[in-house]
Amino acid sequence: MRFALLFVTSIFCLTCLVACENNAPADQLTVVNGTVTSADTGRPLAGVLMTIGAFQRGLLGRPYPVPTGDSARTNAQGKYELGFRNKKGLYYAITLARYSKADYSGALRYTFDDKQPADQLLGAGSWEVTVGKTNTVDFKPSELRTVAVRIRNRNTGYQRLDVDYRTLRGNKLDTLAYLRSFYLPAAGVKYRYYNVNAAGQLTKDTLMALVVQNPAAPAPDTLRATLTFVR
Repeated sequence: MRFALLFVTSIFCLTCLVACENNAPADQLTVVNGTVTSADTGRPLAGVLMTIGAFQRGLLGRPYPVPTGDSARTNAQGKYELGFRNKKGLYYAITLARYSKADYSGALRYTFDDKQPADQLLGAGSWEVTVGKTNTVDFKPSELRTVAVRIRNRNTGYQRLDVDYRTLRGNKLDTLAYLRSFYLPAAGVKYRYYNVNAAGQLTKDTLMALVVQNPAAPAPDTLRATLTFVR
């Protein structure tokens, strides 16, 4: 009996490696609603694109919900609601568009860390819904922003400036550095100056940080700051 059960389970798993169809009746009205809020500040996120995607199970790896054309954006309170009718055999999921454009191009705007709930099959950012019912799905992404920093060095004596893992060289420097899709931590964006000793080794000298003074305020698409260093 145990062998027979194992055999049946194996056959089922092998079948799902090819494709497991949804046996729910087609053309059912499904409603999905919820709220999108910032994981960092708790404030509602307006204008976030939410899409309905269809997928099949068991296609060797994590399935990717393909957009169906049904979509909605969150309102000023971060709320969204949309409805669709399912096709035979397909599964469906609600997905938060992480990029600034509907075709998933442009700057990455939202991300999910390991502490946030994730769909067991689809991962973070997408959640499978049950067709023929009203589904409430809330999301709490972290916001990513582009930080534009004008850096002005005036005879500092430092040979290198490290900004977000990129190195700028020059003792007299006047440039604009873009830190794209940067998550702004409470500790701020860190800048570290380096000198080079006689052996050619980098030696750390000064550490500074650009800190957002009011993290609860709605963030614009681009945060700007000017740093002037004089020694």
